[in-house]
Amino acid sequence: MSAGAGAEAGFSSEELLSLRFPLHRACRDGDLVALCSLLPHTPRAHLAAEDSFYGWTPVHWAAHFGKLECLIQLIRAGASLNVSTTRYAQTPAHIAAFGGHPQCLVWLIQAGANINKPDCEGETPIHKAARSGSLECISALVGNGARTDHPNKRKRQGLDWSSL
Repeated sequence: MSAGAGAEAGFSSEELLSLRFPLHRACRDGDLVALCSLLPHTPRAHLAAEDSFYGWTPVHWAAHFGKLECLIQLIRAGASLNVSTTRYAQTPAHIAAFGGHPQCLVWLIQAGANINKPDCEGETPIHKAARSGSLECISALVGNGARTDHPNKRKRQGLDWSSL
């Protein structure tokens, strides 16, 4: 099946997710059984495949939806902790922080994720946690050495803590 919109026109987004991106769907749903049955038959390169919806890899989906067990299985299978999306240069740590999933964020940090890597807007995971108002994620990041003075492209300064 072609990745073009014409070939996808007759399918719902749910059908496309299931047909073209089964790893992503399993991570979204937290379907550990499906994920573990797919992983042994999945070429390692497919672990970094970006979906046509958000441009996320399976690791990004697991981080966004707070599916820690899926995240662990993906990394064990060879997925990268620091994979950046092509579109916005966001890592799973950015996505977990913005989604307000401190358990995923802490696991990523403990596994060696880069928590000070800027995305295309110059924002690090702590910017994302602050934007979403996740004090637990902010605390996890600060407690593990995240920089609070990293400027983003919008303000050219560090975080504005008064907005929290």
